[in-house]
Amino acid sequence: MMISRLRRLSLAALAATAFSTVLHAQSPQTAPADSQKHAAALVEFDKAGVKADKTYRIAYLTECVDNPYCVQRLNGIKDAVAKFGLELKVFDAQWSLVSQTKTAQNAVAENFDGYIFGPLAGAPSCALWKSTLVPTGKPVATVTVPMCGDADYTPGLAGTITMQGPVHYQQLVDHAFASCTDKCQVAAIGGFVGSDLQNYWEAAIRNAAEKYPNAQVVVQEAANFDPRIAFQKTQDALTAHPDITVVVSNWDDMTRGIEQGVNASGRKAGTDVRIYSAGANKDTVAKIKAGSINASIALLPYEEGYYATITVLMGILGKGINGYVDEADLPEIVSTTGTTLITPENAAGYTAKY
Repeated sequence: MMISRLRRLSLAALAATAFSTVLHAQSPQTAPADSQKHAAALVEFDKAGVKADKTYRIAYLTECVDNPYCVQRLNGIKDAVAKFGLELKVFDAQWSLVSQTKTAQNAVAENFDGYIFGPLAGAPSCALWKSTLVPTGKPVATVTVPMCGDADYTPGLAGTITMQGPVHYQQLVDHAFASCTDKCQVAAIGGFVGSDLQNYWEAAIRNAAEKYPNAQVVVQEAANFDPRIAFQKTQDALTAHPDITVVVSNWDDMTRGIEQGVNASGRKAGTDVRIYSAGANKDTVAKIKAGSINASIALLPYEEGYYATITVLMGILGKGINGYVDEADLPEIVSTTGTTLITPENAAGYTAKY
């Protein structure tokens, strides 16, 4: 999803993460039925808009503040904090597990009333949560990805708000591979090898390849969520396999490089080579309408931060949801397209916020 999502994680940390992640990423999961119930509870609390009886202090233990996704997630948190009369302090780990440990310890020393936690990697971040945050007895909501080897919610959290799990990637890749009504060659461009998101992504590719035998994956490369690397990987793929007609990517910013690579090769993006992505940001939605990108899965960083803040506040007030929210169950999807898969057929009904 994000540029340089795990760029400073040590190889040891990634290895520790990979095994537990692969275990639950082998087959796609469907969103738990209670996700809709929990989403409705958050929306109802938000609509009531009643400020807390005192100024509660929330710590945001984030992995990042330096890319479009992270900026929008922080904007959502700030807006919720302002609406409900809270105080916020941001602790930025700058993509480092070592730094995340230190910032979590510093935050706990300041005795906040609740925490929003962005796990860097499933196993190490789980250990950090258990050793540092759980002993505080304060509510903790996690965002972006699950942890502790769980497919979605980890018991003991005030809540988990995500839209980047196996089910979301699977929906995108299935849609892309299903477009191969005849035999076709596919290039899959992903993020960091060994990271949680890459394990989800690779599992989705494997599952789709089994379901759609017309789609032959001839290239599977990691581009580290970097559009420049994605550009080169795409050109190399099309040179080695000129019959590629489908490229799938798990982050819109990386897809910019893919689109440029396709066009630079003398082919037409969206027509000669169909492109499927994840993010559905403003630029990508415009390109879906224009025809140069064929589809993208919507991600909701602003809503992720906004509702994670509400989740923590509800936990502080003893009204916690204590469960999982798939962001596809939020009004931004339910009341618009009804699906996170943004295509030429429904793009006009979807408004990206970043």
